Amino acid sequence: MEDIRVVTDDNRDSNADSVIQSCFDLKNPKSFFLFAGAGSGKTRSLVSALEYINAKMGRELKLNGRNVAVITYTNAARDEIKRRSRYNPLFEISTIHSFAWNLICSHTYDIREWLKREISVKKAEAEAKLATSRKTTKTYKDTEKKLAKLTQRLEYLDSVKHFIYNPDGLNLENNSLDHAEVIKITAEFLSQKETLQKILVDKYPILLIDESQDTKKDLMNVFLQIQEKYAERFSVGLLGDIMQRIYLDGKDDLHESIPTTWKTPKKIMNHRSRKRIVDLCNSIRKSVDDIEQMSREDKPGGFVRVFVSSRNNPYDTEQSILLQMSQITGDAKWEQIKNVKALTLEHKMAASRLGFKNFYESLHNVPSYRQGLMDGSLSVVGVLTHILIPLHQADLSNNPFEKAKIVKENTLIFREKDFVLTNELLQELQTSVDTLSACWSGKDPSCCELLRIIHEKKIFSLSKDIEQMLENPPSEGDEDFQKISNLSVALNSPFSEVERYWEYINGQASFDTHQGVKGLEFERVMVIIDDSAAHSNTFSYDKLFGFEPKSDTDIKNESEGRDTTLDRTRRLLYVTCSRAMDSLAIVYYTDDVEKVYSALLNNTWFNQEEIICI
Repeated sequence: MEDIRVVTDDNRDSNADSVIQSCFDLKNPKSFFLFAGAGSGKTRSLVSALEYINAKMGRELKLNGRNVAVITYTNAARDEIKRRSRYNPLFEISTIHSFAWNLICSHTYDIREWLKREISVKKAEAEAKLATSRKTTKTYKDTEKKLAKLTQRLEYLDSVKHFIYNPDGLNLENNSLDHAEVIKITAEFLSQKETLQKILVDKYPILLIDESQDTKKDLMNVFLQIQEKYAERFSVGLLGDIMQRIYLDGKDDLHESIPTTWKTPKKIMNHRSRKRIVDLCNSIRKSVDDIEQMSREDKPGGFVRVFVSSRNNPYDTEQSILLQMSQITGDAKWEQIKNVKALTLEHKMAASRLGFKNFYESLHNVPSYRQGLMDGSLSVVGVLTHILIPLHQADLSNNPFEKAKIVKENTLIFREKDFVLTNELLQELQTSVDTLSACWSGKDPSCCELLRIIHEKKIFSLSKDIEQMLENPPSEGDEDFQKISNLSVALNSPFSEVERYWEYINGQASFDTHQGVKGLEFERVMVIIDDSAAHSNTFSYDKLFGFEPKSDTDIKNESEGRDTTLDRTRRLLYVTCSRAMDSLAIVYYTDDVEKVYSALLNNTWFNQEEIICI
């Protein structure tokens, strides 16, 4: 009898999974790049691949002490894949920083020698800069301080017995590495050390990388080189979408770097969004690669609206839009922001809306703090985010065991005394922690109030900048005056601002950044666009919609085939709009409502009835 297969939305892309699974053969491995747009089920394909590997070769891999490595982009994605793969120990699922550190952590001598070379180069550069700078200038003083820190670290290296690193931690210790160093060292070691290459290939005959378009460029390059060198026994699987590349340190030409020998399955379905939203996303990416997704037959309709407004009273404007969206969609949940995921282009815009503006903006004014502040890794405030927040939560939930665990893991005396403690010391610690907890009793203390107690009682480690702020703040004119002044302003904010900041950074607030929600989905999405408030040269919605002309740099980059402001903004808009499952509101703030309205009409992505002027 003839085998007749009925093609449905559920199985239309099943051939892509079959192609992927055909690559998993320990005797004849193949590599692949799965190209799949938003909502296409990349994670589902990844989990299906893991299930296939476990069923076909799991026993053989385990018997030989081998594993399958899966690199994800975020801790949340890591945890989700672990859960969906039933926590099978065959699969080592981690973020790129964790994976990199696990590869190099035992190479203490090599790390030390690498750091010596790296620091010596920076030291020589600083010395050369000093030689050509006037001693009275700020540049000279800053360089002199930098040189002192480099010299101190270089002298300390020989006493290091082992290096430490925590992908999610503070990394304040003298023998700790920072995030950038771990990636750089791993890329260089893998590129130059054949032994480490063989360890990687032998331990992980299959390496799967999710969100590969945003994986660190240096590491992605070396993974591709190793795959080519060991193609007969090393399979690499990349999953991603070039249209969802957001971070500038990813490999921008990834799709062009895939060898012709690789399999390149594609998925055309969008299982997430209703038809109108899928159609909009198709329009946004059409000029880039002409790829069109299909929407599911059981997800017709959907709502898209663009609200064009002046910048006056954004809070009132957004409240009004929530009510209008409720009426337009017939969905009463639109009436409250807690039921909506609101996406802002910049953290600053969320900070003013969520109530942590003073804490955030003061720290953002310090260039050396900026990146860590934006991604949640800023060590200078790590004691607040990583220790005091969970400590306060343990107090609120009346959980003395969790509180004791936090203190034991982080307090100074456990480190300094090598865990040989007297009852007197333990009692002293208990009293100090009780004093700290009492600060939250019926009030919202400032961060400084808490930090002074920590400093005076020597409860936890503090960053050198905080110690300087508390002990000996610089005078006006000193090289660190501006930095420490901004830090002081930020830390005089109430502790609740830090809690709201941390909820936001971890995606637990109603607001999030455009960049921060990649891979996630929500029934109701509000995208807030305001180029003026964003203060960013990286993105420009006014240019994307033709309201503002391209710059000379844009035109030059475009002619040379390089990434432009318009390219980056288009990708960001695609990512944000494609988060919406049922309904999408775009709020466009401008100084000229009429011109933006005309530009949006000419753009043709939206129907006239979908553009509403406020």
